[in-house]
Amino acid sequence: MCYRCRAVFTGYHDRTLVRLRDLDIASHRVYLWMPRHRVDCPRDGVCREATHLARRGARCTKRFEKLLFTLTKDMTVKAVATLQGVDWEMVKNAEVRYIAGLLRKRDLDKITDLGIDEVSEKKGHRYLTLVTDIRRRRVIWVGRRNDRAVIRAFFRWFGKKRSRRIRRVVIDMHDPYELELRVRCPRASLIYDHFHVIKPMGVAIDNIRRRIQGQLPPEGRRYLKGSRYLLLRPSETLTSKQCISLKELLDLPGNVELTTAYLLKEDLRAVFRELDPKVARTELRDWKRRAMESGIPEIIDYVKMLNRRRFGIQNFFRHRQTNGLSEGFNNVVKTLKKDAYGFHDWRYFRLKILRKCGKLESGD
Repeated sequence: MCYRCRAVFTGYHDRTLVRLRDLDIASHRVYLWMPRHRVDCPRDGVCREATHLARRGARCTKRFEKLLFTLTKDMTVKAVATLQGVDWEMVKNAEVRYIAGLLRKRDLDKITDLGIDEVSEKKGHRYLTLVTDIRRRRVIWVGRRNDRAVIRAFFRWFGKKRSRRIRRVVIDMHDPYELELRVRCPRASLIYDHFHVIKPMGVAIDNIRRRIQGQLPPEGRRYLKGSRYLLLRPSETLTSKQCISLKELLDLPGNVELTTAYLLKEDLRAVFRELDPKVARTELRDWKRRAMESGIPEIIDYVKMLNRRRFGIQNFFRHRQTNGLSEGFNNVVKTLKKDAYGFHDWRYFRLKILRKCGKLESGD
């Protein structure tokens, strides 16, 4: 039988004997010698016959390949190769073929909510983009880089029919993602993750602290030394000793701007905890008014950013969806990279991510 067109032939062009590694019997390694024929297909020319014992190009049987795939779930490729007494390339290729087969069986229909985030691949600001199915809590696609082209490539792969079903997309205010999503999914609600909305407020407070510290004489700077994380940490996570230090810091007469900024930051966090969308929008408008009245340049710049991003923030109040799942997958990717001491083959890295985070196996 021709493996391409599945045509059946009674004769063959030539044949060779190949040795296939099979499952061990007790402590004895088992090898199978199998004749492999080539057929003269009128459509595809001379090609190998299809066999149910082993995959095309494999040097082991399908059941041994399944064993290797099972072991690589919790072990490194090198450890599996040493345990089974095979070359690490055989283990890697077996895992790649098995993952590719599982990817073809995925159900990608009825996906309505997406989460898009980036994770570092290697040094030099090289990133991977992870696209997550929020409803089923799985990664469905991994792309290289974090620009508009990678989102364009995802939607080409995903297809127009599936793209029309997308209703909500959660992102982290990354402009290239947003620009391409507005073209590809014009009817979808773009939601900003609230953590990334509040994070620039912490940057603004840090800039205020640095500006004030630079204006003080050398003997006055010691009062602000070591205060960065006191100002940036959530108030509910501070210890009793840190609360006392923070109160002493904010009570200093020259720290009026810093005290105002800190109180605004805590009020902003309370706004994003509000569950009622109408109340949240009203409280945010009141917060922006008070922030503008403070007259602090860094806070005013932050309010201008909020005004530019108002639609994504309003969608967060309406849908209350975050990118926490994608952030969790980012930690899984970092662990994969750390356990393997890095990946030279990024396509293999991509398949490992999809296996670990994509719920490809029946037990996931």
